[in-house]
Amino acid sequence: MNQIKKYTGLIALSIGLFCSCQDAYLDEHYSWNGTAQTRNLMDVMKADTSLSSFCQVLKNQGLDSLIATDQSFTVWAPDNNAMAGYVEDANTIGQFLKNHINRFLFSPSDLTNTSSLRIKMLDGKFQEYAKWGSAYTFAGISMSNQSKMASNGIVHVLSQRVPFYFNMYESIKQPGNNTDSIANFLKSFDVYTFNLSASTAIGKNAQGKLVYDSVFDYRNNWMRKYGYAYLEDSLYTMIAPTNSGWIDNHSKVSKYFKTFGNCITSSVNAINVPTRTYKLNDALADSLTRAYTLQNMCKDLFFRTKSDPMSAPGDSLISTSGSILHQASAIFDGATRETVSNGFIWKSDVRKQNPMDCFLKTIRVEAENTTNRTDFYATVTTRSATNTNFRDSVSNLRYIEVVQTTTSTRTQPTVQFSVPNTLAAKYNVYVVFAPASAYMTGVTADSVRVNFFLNYVHADGTMKEDAVISGSITNGYKMTKMFVKQIVLPFSNYSASPFSGPKKQDADAMKLRIQANVGATETTKLTRTMRIDCILLEPVNE
Repeated sequence: MNQIKKYTGLIALSIGLFCSCQDAYLDEHYSWNGTAQTRNLMDVMKADTSLSSFCQVLKNQGLDSLIATDQSFTVWAPDNNAMAGYVEDANTIGQFLKNHINRFLFSPSDLTNTSSLRIKMLDGKFQEYAKWGSAYTFAGISMSNQSKMASNGIVHVLSQRVPFYFNMYESIKQPGNNTDSIANFLKSFDVYTFNLSASTAIGKNAQGKLVYDSVFDYRNNWMRKYGYAYLEDSLYTMIAPTNSGWIDNHSKVSKYFKTFGNCITSSVNAINVPTRTYKLNDALADSLTRAYTLQNMCKDLFFRTKSDPMSAPGDSLISTSGSILHQASAIFDGATRETVSNGFIWKSDVRKQNPMDCFLKTIRVEAENTTNRTDFYATVTTRSATNTNFRDSVSNLRYIEVVQTTTSTRTQPTVQFSVPNTLAAKYNVYVVFAPASAYMTGVTADSVRVNFFLNYVHADGTMKEDAVISGSITNGYKMTKMFVKQIVLPFSNYSASPFSGPKKQDADAMKLRIQANVGATETTKLTRTMRIDCILLEPVNE
């Protein structure tokens, strides 16, 4: 109960402070120079012949009655010189008049403790009201000293018209803006949901069903994740591929996401090694390739705030997806900047992002993760390196210890891992091993020789194991990053998109099998116990 009283008191205090601020405004505005203001905004402007052109447009468009009410407004009125050549059209109310009027009152006193304010106009756009020394600007336009008080607000006289800017989403959708391709991709995520509670029934149709003055709720899940390009109160920088840039973008990204389709045949052997055959170039393969290509073409196009790529710290920018894009100035080189109401658009005809910054990343499989991991002739135990000198060397602080359960050289301990989200690319494959002392200090050092078997979908659509790759011997005293092979994967096996889409392909179409390789006569010098930290696929950018 006391907590409720506390919150109630805070609310009352907040309301009191708000009302006090408004009272201060009213005192200032109704008693400018000690004279009470009795004329409304429209009457005040009509009395100023330098504002006659703006007043005429207000009257022609029917907005004169709005600012003559007892509601409070600030009007940023362009003078007759600024109005010269203005031609009214269907956009006059939404893109001109409402771009010069805002609710509530703003005067120089609002900039006493701050250098600038972002003010929301009636059209939903935001404009900056700023102070520079003793001078004031609005939307970057120098203001005259001819501010005029009215009973319901204040008029500031401007020497230029306030420019209207589309927001980022509106801009790329404009006909003739040469950005149809990226606009169509983003529009594919637009969802409008009928809001029954907010809609009003206005009658019935011929079938006797209710007809509504309908209200729809809008959402775009892609933009919710990567950037609200349609919101006026957000600020972003966007690389917008032109239509030719979209083609260039697609050609550079799609090759990494070429994939296979439906599985035709599948079998496994005694130790769970799969052999499969997949269709190539079927509808599923085309759908998957297209979906993942488009997703990765676009996920690193947005950056928070109005970023200046030419002065980015360390010449790098972080996209809204979390990718760090290096050499930012080179990425934006040749692009054309366009100012929009919620930031900047840089139109580009060429994709210059490095794939290794965006999607061609190192793949790490933690050995202790049991998902899609199988073992044979072995007992597998997860060990922790937390209390040893290897705590900063062992990935994720844990590794697995694979111990033999038989004595036969023909059934040496084996563990098989699935490697997810591979792309059609070149990788250097490594396996990282830990020493016995990574779990417990003071133990006897030992080493193991291993063999590797890579299993993936080959160019003919067959998933099968390549010939054995003979590994080397681990170091018993320190971490061993053992090179397996450089491999060129002909297909991607990718499922990392955050959006539901086409049916996903098999998620485990690449595997690495690791087997101890210690002969009967070598057991005095080598162990068959494998201590595996992680598997790494490091991409080779070409």
